[in-house]
Amino acid sequence: MPGDLPEQPRCPFCEGDETELHSLFGSHASVTTYWCRSCRSPFEQMKWGREISSPRTPRP
Repeated sequence: MPGDLPEQPRCPFCEGDETELHSLFGSHASVTTYWCRSCRSPFEQMKWGREISSPRTPRP
């Protein structure tokens, strides 16, 4: 599993931590689909947790 993916993200619906990776690719290439075993809901999360600087933001 790629290093940028969280092992077990919290479910945004029930705040449960019993989640599992469902698919590396969600509705877009930049999201991953997880499955919550507590509330039985799929949810997506951005693959990259680090902040990406905007083209308008001056770089140091």
